[in-house]
Amino acid sequence: MASGVSDNNDEEISGINVTPLVDIMLVLLIIFMVTASLVANKAIELKLPESESAQPVKPDEKTLTFAIDRNGKLFMEGVELPFDQIAPKIRAEREKKPGVNLAANISADAKTPYEVVVKLIDVIRKNEIIDFGINTDPTTVDPAAAAAAPAPAAP
Repeated sequence: MASGVSDNNDEEISGINVTPLVDIMLVLLIIFMVTASLVANKAIELKLPESESAQPVKPDEKTLTFAIDRNGKLFMEGVELPFDQIAPKIRAEREKKPGVNLAANISADAKTPYEVVVKLIDVIRKNEIIDFGINTDPTTVDPAAAAAAPAPAAP
């Protein structure tokens, strides 16, 4: 039965649902935060010494990252600093995170003089950070040498 009156609700939609937009923005923010910390550390060109006992470390909120390049330039959290500014920066980080035991993660180029690394460790320990690790790269195994190695004896 055709009539001139339509029961369709053809009203314009005047509102926008922003919930999916907020969800997408939060995911993008998390991705940005994770990759920014990785990119900042990779921007400093370091050739880490190799170690057979190297293990991966997961950075967390209480870990401060330090890097020393082959020329002895010091970086804290990816920002170049002179040694005399490390102590105030550590104190500032401690004030931001009260009650948290800070730790340090040190990366030094294989060509960095040993005394520069010791000087950094000294400053870190004087500022009450006793937990620290030194980054190394895992030792690369030469496939030819591994194949030539004798097999262990059977029990």
